[in-house]
Amino acid sequence: MTAAGAGEPIPAVGMRTTLSALRHVTAVLLRVDRAGTVTMLLLLVGDTVWSSGIGLAQRWIVDGVRRPAQHGHPWLLTAAVVGAVAQALSASGMQMAMHRRAGLTMKANVELADEVLTYVSRVPTLDHLERADFLNRVHLAVKGTISLGGSVWNAADLASALIRLGITIWLLAAVSPWLVALTATTLAALTLSNRGLRHVDRAQESIVEATRLELHLHGLCLDAEAAKEVRINRAGAVLDEQATGVWDEATDRLRAGLMRSTVLRLAGAACYAAGLAGALALAVRQVSSGVTGLGSLVLVIALAGQLSYQLQRVQFVMGRSQQAGRAAQHYHWLKGYAASFPDGGETALHRLERGIDLEEVGFRYPDADGPVLAGLKTHLPPGSVIGLVGVNGAGKSTLVKLLTGLYRPTSGRILVDGQPLSAVDPAGWASRSCGVFQDFAKFEFLVRETVGVGELSSMDDPATVTAAIAAAGATPLVSRLPAGLETQLGPRFGGEALSHGQWQRLALARAMMRHAPLLMILDEPTSALDAQAEHNLFEAFARRARAVAVETGAVTILVSHRFSTVTMADHIIVLSDSRIAEAGTHAELMASEGRYAQLYAAQAAGYA
Repeated sequence: MTAAGAGEPIPAVGMRTTLSALRHVTAVLLRVDRAGTVTMLLLLVGDTVWSSGIGLAQRWIVDGVRRPAQHGHPWLLTAAVVGAVAQALSASGMQMAMHRRAGLTMKANVELADEVLTYVSRVPTLDHLERADFLNRVHLAVKGTISLGGSVWNAADLASALIRLGITIWLLAAVSPWLVALTATTLAALTLSNRGLRHVDRAQESIVEATRLELHLHGLCLDAEAAKEVRINRAGAVLDEQATGVWDEATDRLRAGLMRSTVLRLAGAACYAAGLAGALALAVRQVSSGVTGLGSLVLVIALAGQLSYQLQRVQFVMGRSQQAGRAAQHYHWLKGYAASFPDGGETALHRLERGIDLEEVGFRYPDADGPVLAGLKTHLPPGSVIGLVGVNGAGKSTLVKLLTGLYRPTSGRILVDGQPLSAVDPAGWASRSCGVFQDFAKFEFLVRETVGVGELSSMDDPATVTAAIAAAGATPLVSRLPAGLETQLGPRFGGEALSHGQWQRLALARAMMRHAPLLMILDEPTSALDAQAEHNLFEAFARRARAVAVETGAVTILVSHRFSTVTMADHIIVLSDSRIAEAGTHAELMASEGRYAQLYAAQAAGYA
């Protein structure tokens, strides 16, 4: 499964994408706080009106003072009242808008962040969590919720700023039509500034992977698991040096983008300054010749100050709007990618009648030199226990991920009771699968929760959790903990510290939680156990698998480096050179004296 553009340069932000994002964020804001959103928009509209009233009042007052006979004292009083009211409303309105805006943006951020994490979690495969190009976009989508949450206000601010700019130019034109020429220099300044902001955006996106790498390298110095090797090997300084080098390189790229942006924005400022100087010279000349009154000159000076602020405001808001547009691009990519794995499909089966078939199944990682698996063709009968063996890198874990739906074959297909696995509801198939992977998770929750997440519907049922713990042989461990099932685990949250082997026991108990699975996996999770303990565990797991198989026809996959532990399997598959080298029972494979017999004999000799 691929996503369009995931590994390619990110395209420019389209107007359709931006408008779609604005509509969505507006709907989110109206949903979380309709009254606050409407009030905020009214405040922004009001502020645009009040700012224009201030400039007009200044002109009326100056003309009234200069020509009292023509305008009269009531005119002066009216102008003063209009100016004072407009100033008060503008100041108070902006204060109210700032406070309300912060609260609304925070609410929108929470909703959007929840949506992004939902899209991430609903994807049944792992590409977006393992591929660097996908991770970059997911990172930008998660990080971009802050910009996206403020996109409506950015759009409103931009509209307000442009309206103010238009009113200012209109008022200048009322003094002299020639002052409209100031529009050309203003547009030139805006265009140059906009191009400068694009350089910053591109620079920021080009350093996403470097930023993630820097965080990872510094994170290794703080991670409890990695810290042991970092300290013993005295690698902290080296990691810090590498992280600093990555950060310096990223900073250089960002600095270069900022420099190009600064040059373009300075050029724009020069265009604006030239136009403004011409406008002021024209206004002074008209006042000197008596064409207009002194109030017009005051208005031009006041509007010139406003024009400078408005131009800066437009530039600032355009920058934020571009950031929001970029965030919308990544948000829509993630949403579309999640939608490419539609919910539904065929409902997951309740019982396997025909088993699982692999038809010329192959898998290749993006940009890899060759396939990890190629041309796999075999039948996994219902109710069977399958041993999967092979040297490191043979593709055992990859095959397990294909069977569980975490990967999708790049060639061939997997059939479950005759129907393609790709057509089965991913959530339904996941709910009927269980097991433990070699890189199992260490959930630092309560013991009951750490085990119970294996079957969420039974997490709060102590009897079910206790039974799963007993099946995994973890009862002695839990009984020694201070609060039993309610003990908090993990020193980071003030809980009990466990050894790696103890965490493994709880992970195995988690795998025992699912009531009636169709696929059960043990993918080399027992590396911290000795050979006899591992053998006993596999036997217990196999016994439970056979009991479940009577009810559901479940297929069980046992993966281990220790060949003695898979002798209990009904059928053994040997992977070598990306293909199935041999398959059969332990006795059949030993009798054939092939690859399996050689590896088994070599391992047995090592124990002897």
